[in-house]
Amino acid sequence: MRKKEETRESRAEQSRAEQSRAEQSRAEQSRAASLDVLKAICAFLVVCIHVPFPGKVGEYFTALTRVAVPIFFMITGFFHADVVLGRKSKDQIKKIFLLGIKANVIFLVWKFVYNAVKGKQAVHVFVLEAFSSDALAKFFLFNDNQVGPHLWYLSAILDVLIIVFLIDRLNAKKVLYYSTPILLLGDLVLGKYSLVFLGHEVPYYYVRNFLFVGLSYFSIGNIIRDRYSHIERIGRKWLASAMVLFSFTTIAERMILVSMGKNAVRDHYLSTTFLAVSIFAYTLVRQGRQGANSNRQKLLAKIGREYSADIYVVHPIIITILQVVFSILGLRTIYVRMAPMIVYMGTIVVISVTRMLKRRLLNI
Repeated sequence: MRKKEETRESRAEQSRAEQSRAEQSRAEQSRAASLDVLKAICAFLVVCIHVPFPGKVGEYFTALTRVAVPIFFMITGFFHADVVLGRKSKDQIKKIFLLGIKANVIFLVWKFVYNAVKGKQAVHVFVLEAFSSDALAKFFLFNDNQVGPHLWYLSAILDVLIIVFLIDRLNAKKVLYYSTPILLLGDLVLGKYSLVFLGHEVPYYYVRNFLFVGLSYFSIGNIIRDRYSHIERIGRKWLASAMVLFSFTTIAERMILVSMGKNAVRDHYLSTTFLAVSIFAYTLVRQGRQGANSNRQKLLAKIGREYSADIYVVHPIIITILQVVFSILGLRTIYVRMAPMIVYMGTIVVISVTRMLKRRLLNI
C-alpha cells in the first residue's frame, strides 16, 4: 500500500511539474508575441524619425519616437539568456554579421544608382566620402556609416553581441551592469545636454554607437529579464502612468532646451531612458499572460517578428522613391501629411512582393 501511495504521489508531483513547465512555456511564448508587437510599433517609430509628421506636433512627436532604437537593444538584451541557454550566441553573431553585409551591399548599390542619375561627379564624390580613411575609421570605431547612416545600428548591435559574448566567457556580467548608469550619463553629457554642460556640441557619432547606446540599453533589457518578477508586481496601472508621465517630461525637456537655445542635435533626452523602460515593462506585464490574441495583434506580431529588421534596413530607400512618385503625381501635400504611414505600409508591401518573387524564382 505504501509503495502504491508513493507511486501516486510521485505521479502527481510529475504531473504538477509538467503542468508548471507548460504554463511557463505558454507565458514565455506570450511574452515573445507581445514583444513582437512592440517591435512592429518601434519599426514604425523609426520610420517617423526619418520622415516625421509635419509642423510643431511632428517635432515633439519625433522627440517621443526616440525610444524606438533603445527598445530594440533592450529586446535583444531581454532574450540574451535564451540565446546563451540554447548555446546560439555564435549563431546570433553570425546572423547579424550577414545581415549587416547584406544591408550595406543593398545601400551601396542604391547609392551608386541614385548618384549615377545625378551624374559622374556625384558618384565620384560619394565614393570619396564613403571610402575615405576618415569614414572607415568612424565606421570601425564608432559605427558611423556613410553608405547608410541608419545602418549604424547593425554594426553597433554586432559589436555589443561580441563584447557580451566575451563578458559571458569571463563571467563578468556585473561589470556590464555597473557600467550602465555611467554610459547613460555619458550619453546625456556628451549628447543632448552637451550645450548645457560643455558649452558646445560633441560629434554625434561619439555617443550614438555600441558603447553609450548599445551596451547600456542591452544591459537594461538583460536586467529586466533577471528582475521580471519584481516588475510584474508593479502592475499595469502604475506602468501606464509612468508612460504618460515620461512622455510629458520628454516634451517638457525639449521645450526647455529649445527656449534656452541649447537643444543639441543628439537624440536622447533624460526622459527617453525612463520612457523606453516603462513602455518595455508595460508591454511585458500587460501582454505577458495573454500574448497577441486579436487579429490586429497577431498581424502586428507577424510584422514585428518577420518584417521589422527589413523595414529598418530598407525604409530610407522607400522614402526617396515615394517622395519622387508623389511629387510626379502632384500629391506631395498628401504625402507630407501622411508620410510615416505611407512609407511604413509601402515598405511592408515592397518587402512582401520581393520575398514572393524570390520564392517563385527559386522554385523555377
